[in-house]
Amino acid sequence: MTTPRISLTTTPLDHSTTAVALAGELDLYTVAYIEAELTRLTRETERELLLDLADVTFCDSSGVALFLRVHRRCVAAGVRLSLCRIQRLVARVFRALGVHRAVPCSFA
Repeated sequence: MTTPRISLTTTPLDHSTTAVALAGELDLYTVAYIEAELTRLTRETERELLLDLADVTFCDSSGVALFLRVHRRCVAAGVRLSLCRIQRLVARVFRALGVHRAVPCSFA
């Protein structure tokens, strides 16, 4: 099996908030790996899930769809999802597709 071109690192900030740093390329080939982890974290997090995208170098439409699905799951679970430190190239995709209107985002 090929190693995913993306990694995920979690850091509990307190008993109800988890920070998740993603690094690499988020595309059709890596989205399933990330989705499984984010789904698990959504169930385990009580209040807030912070996704740090500072080191995400690429995000295609499958990555955008992933963030929208995760956001819906978080809303259903009563968890706040925030995407932060979004870099220029990924930010262009998010703005063009309106992700920032659906999910709280902060851009680098």
